[in-house]
Amino acid sequence: MRVPVQEQGGLDPRTMFENAREIWLEIGFGGGEHVSGQAARHPDVGILASEVFIEGVAKLLGQIEDAGLENVRLWEEDAREMVTGLKAGSIDRAFILFPDPWHKVRHHKRRLIQSDFLDDLARVMKPDGRVRFATDVRSYADEALEKFLAHPAFEWTATCADDWRNAPEDHIQTRYQTKNLGDIAPVYYDFLCS
Repeated sequence: MRVPVQEQGGLDPRTMFENAREIWLEIGFGGGEHVSGQAARHPDVGILASEVFIEGVAKLLGQIEDAGLENVRLWEEDAREMVTGLKAGSIDRAFILFPDPWHKVRHHKRRLIQSDFLDDLARVMKPDGRVRFATDVRSYADEALEKFLAHPAFEWTATCADDWRNAPEDHIQTRYQTKNLGDIAPVYYDFLCS
């Protein structure tokens, strides 16, 4: 079930999901609720899921077993390593939901959404691929939106405030999200990749 990342840009996810209609990527899946929910709803989609905390990986493995899911592969290390190892243009959709906000200002450089990471993400996304970023931390929401908008490969799809204020119809709420630990109501930014 582990994503077999080896060399830079060498892994074509279709080798793990030969009959998949699309390949999706979720970075930082927490307790796995979103991954397992999407996998159950979309058995024709292959999902690569990354989480560094072993407790989250264990929870998702239990959900995979309980639901008999066969369309999920896991990466239990830094997601940036997996993204670097993926073939260019191989991902149809990516989810980055409530990533660690690294609250202290001196730690903001550790936040996932940085220009170099967006370069790597843009490389693996298919043209017109979709990326969803969600957070409930105001400083991260502002910073992430600024970085996505500054990157030439990403186009924000919002046309009105409700587009980022309301959860998208296909969103599956996570356990973390129900705790309301952030300083704002969740925001959901959807981007198209060119």
